[in-house]
Amino acid sequence: MKIKIYSVLLILALLFTGCTTKNQTPNETPNEVQNETSSDIPTQEATEITIGMMSSSDVIPYVLINEIGLAEKYNIKLNLEVFTSAKDRDAAFQAEEIDGVLTDYIGVCMYQNANFDVKITGITDGDYLLLAGKNTGITDISQIKGKSIAISENTLIDYTFDDILKNNNIDNVDVTREVVPRIPDRLELLRNDKIDLGLMPEPFATLALNDGAVLLGSANEFDLYPAVSAFSQTVLDEKGEAIHNLYKAYNEAVDYMNKTNIRDYEEIVVKAVGYPEEMIGKIEIKPFRTSELPPKSEIEEAIAWASNKGLCSSDLKYEQMIYDVYSE
Repeated sequence: MKIKIYSVLLILALLFTGCTTKNQTPNETPNEVQNETSSDIPTQEATEITIGMMSSSDVIPYVLINEIGLAEKYNIKLNLEVFTSAKDRDAAFQAEEIDGVLTDYIGVCMYQNANFDVKITGITDGDYLLLAGKNTGITDISQIKGKSIAISENTLIDYTFDDILKNNNIDNVDVTREVVPRIPDRLELLRNDKIDLGLMPEPFATLALNDGAVLLGSANEFDLYPAVSAFSQTVLDEKGEAIHNLYKAYNEAVDYMNKTNIRDYEEIVVKAVGYPEEMIGKIEIKPFRTSELPPKSEIEEAIAWASNKGLCSSDLKYEQMIYDVYSE
């Protein structure tokens, strides 16, 4: 009988506690009340996801995931490791020091060719701008025949330049390519009139334009968005649910960007992308797309280009390149 009475009293006490939680005092905030009532409830530990990337405008939504609290919302711990070279990023990826990368179609083709099973899981929105040096006299892309460009060989930049030339009916042999692996070195060559042309992502493109370079065209102008996010199949098998949630967070971050005045988060952009401090108040960002799998036709075109360069097998299929993390 004592046990029954005690049980009834316990239930009444719990009910009473629930009622008084709703009638909070004026000095309590809803968050404080929630924290008090939920502090003893065990929560699932956040899954850690580490992504390797280079400084570019592609990284902005990922940085915002941490900055505006979306990592906590989706119970992930997102680590972003910035590399100064694709070679170092890829070495860390293959050594399993990072889970995924911001890369591109050509990079994933090459991973597959090296028997490293990497899957494209989403798109990113960086652009690549074709620029002419300020003293070249070039004002239109039709004037680039016989000119020189600093470029990285057998890379996304190389692929993108070919696509821009094709869309402008210019034969790729009409431009002399000088292989310069590092983007900062290409920027300096353009600034110092040692090269005629450069194809650059942000923030390097804006830095060149501020120095007087002339914009001739861009990848996005022709609906080319070859940069993607990707994870190894091993990580997808281990952390599939968390990566699914990562893309939910990414798309919310994009929604925030597209609806919010950039001045409200411009300092985050400056730090994430690598713009100089004097650019604050001047930076403009085009609307970003929410992430999804890229079109099959684009990936097949990239495979054809890469296989022609000997970077992968022509037998590589679209289905080997992608992984759907969006399905519930």
